[in-house]
Amino acid sequence: MTFLYIALYLIALGTGGLKSSISGFGSDQFDDKDPKEKAQMAFFFNRFFFIISMGTLMAVTVLVYIQDEVGRSWAYGICTVSMAIAIAVFLSGTKSYRYKKSQGSPVVQIFQIIAASIRKRKTELPQSIVYLYEDTPEGLRIEHTDQFRYVSLFQL
Repeated sequence: MTFLYIALYLIALGTGGLKSSISGFGSDQFDDKDPKEKAQMAFFFNRFFFIISMGTLMAVTVLVYIQDEVGRSWAYGICTVSMAIAIAVFLSGTKSYRYKKSQGSPVVQIFQIIAASIRKRKTELPQSIVYLYEDTPEGLRIEHTDQFRYVSLFQL
């Protein structure tokens, strides 16, 4: 049972890290400032989530049927071969990928966000327009609207 629980936790950890990382890595391959590449990024995400959804559908239908009717070895074999092909396809593009330079340690950034949220927990939101995102020195900004207003955990 210990081996089973360790395996299940490793699968959960790997899945949680993989799905969030792959979509972010995919978006890094496109330049937001180029209109053509921006359109290609939308097309990428449409295909990405369609393929993820189709893979889930196949896993809960076809693979379960194969496991029950043909045998577990075949079902696990299909999964293994599929993952080997996916890894080979991913690694085949290694030389052509765009890599963004790291902006420091992500752990440090997480602690900075936690510290800032604790420091600012009693800060009142201004009634004027609040900008949520600033990326460049020129100030690329996205306006905040009250349509989907959130409540901070510290305000509860």
